[in-house]
Amino acid sequence: MTSLPRRRSYACLLWLVGGFIGAHRFYLGSYLGGAGQLGLLVYGLAGLPGGRFCLAVLLPWMLFDLWWIHRRMSRLQQQEPAGEEETPPTPARRASRGPVPRDTAKDYDLAALAEAGKLQERFAAAAETGDWTQAVALGEQIVAATRRVFKGPHPNLAMTLCMLGQACYQIDAFDKARANLEESLSIGRKLGMPAEDMDVARKALDLTLVGIEQRKARGAASDAQGVLLNLLEDREARYREALAQGDLQGAEKLCAQAVSVSRRLHGGAHRSVVLHLSSHAELCRRLRWNEKAQASADEALAVAAELGLDDSWRRGPTNTLALLHAAAGRADEAEALYKKTIAMAVAEAGGGSSDGVVRAFNNLAFLYAESGHDAKAELCYARALVHLDKLPPGDGDAELHSDMLNNFASLFMARRDFARARELFERSLDIQQRSCRGISSSAANAHNDLGLIAQEEGELRQALVHFKRTLLLNQICAPDHFRNIDNAQRNIDSVSIALAAVARAARMEPST
Repeated sequence: MTSLPRRRSYACLLWLVGGFIGAHRFYLGSYLGGAGQLGLLVYGLAGLPGGRFCLAVLLPWMLFDLWWIHRRMSRLQQQEPAGEEETPPTPARRASRGPVPRDTAKDYDLAALAEAGKLQERFAAAAETGDWTQAVALGEQIVAATRRVFKGPHPNLAMTLCMLGQACYQIDAFDKARANLEESLSIGRKLGMPAEDMDVARKALDLTLVGIEQRKARGAASDAQGVLLNLLEDREARYREALAQGDLQGAEKLCAQAVSVSRRLHGGAHRSVVLHLSSHAELCRRLRWNEKAQASADEALAVAAELGLDDSWRRGPTNTLALLHAAAGRADEAEALYKKTIAMAVAEAGGGSSDGVVRAFNNLAFLYAESGHDAKAELCYARALVHLDKLPPGDGDAELHSDMLNNFASLFMARRDFARARELFERSLDIQQRSCRGISSSAANAHNDLGLIAQEEGELRQALVHFKRTLLLNQICAPDHFRNIDNAQRNIDSVSIALAAVARAARMEPST
């Protein structure tokens, strides 16, 4: 007994009026394909998570079936030629015809097909929620199940590869995305898939190639390096944010992680490693973790020497080592390193002026002032001031400039040269006013010293104004520095008592 003949016109009509429920596939004997289309339609109309994705998959499948109907009808006509009599074939005729091709749909692994369907629903749900990492993991399982079902090139395999490639693109796994999309296009060209489906894969591949070029421009040659580069940028941003918020311990921890990631990314010595080691050394110094600071600074200098880097890379760790020697009371070692830092900064600036030059002279001058060498300190501060005057107004590190001016003014104040000290303190306040509207610790220090000068000169009301400003700025900028706040309050109380005494004395004087 033979099956009833199929007609191309009926199949096309069923595709037109009932294609979304798989009517044409049921008519042509592809029961699994028909059931798959019917399942996608039902799930898509049910409003469940991923429903829109199922409907989006069903439409290109329908367009593909126009070509599939033609191919299916040709295969059926080869098996059952038109007008053939339904008579049992003779043994001789059976031998001449050879084996009759079987419907490949009957060879499908039904368990794997069901598994792929369930995974596809979960993939759509993950894509809807933006969980692309989970979507990639599910996409890889879908592709593996699809390969087990179809055992070779197939439109469904091409579609699942395209889906996986797009999911990989979302997590910046560009190499994996490129491999999947190129395989999808290769299968599509072999099978003659619809132009719409091919265009989707081509556009996804174009975006992936752009991503690969951008990743290379950032210094990563593979997906693994891209992951490390993203991790490094995250740690850099987070430790800078922690530093801006005053969380030195949090910044040190994140900076140490940046050093480790940088080593893994570049496979050893690299400029990025030197940069992060220098930052880590300075953070440890500020936390008074002197041994860790010296170890990081020494390693930074060793890596810089290994790479043959210029003085601009060695100046930072050298300055940190100088500060460590100065804090430990090793003035001679600190002086030698500070002088080396000055030479590096001047060479880096091409013989001109820069914040690095100002900082180097300021540090050496501060060392001389602390050691009691006031003449040398004044000379270094004067040279720092010359370089500061050469910088464009408003440019550079305002905090550095203010601190240098405050330090220089304190040297004159100790000599009771109040006129020159006041001039420098007021210039420091002008810089802070332009930079942060005068709200800073440097401005608080300048106001405190101006108040002391005014008190020494008998200008009590002016001194009270400066001390009140000092108290307010300390409460805003350094609320945990209780000693500074207490000193400012004591100065206010002292001047207030003096003003009250002056007022009482004025009232007690006899009138004339």
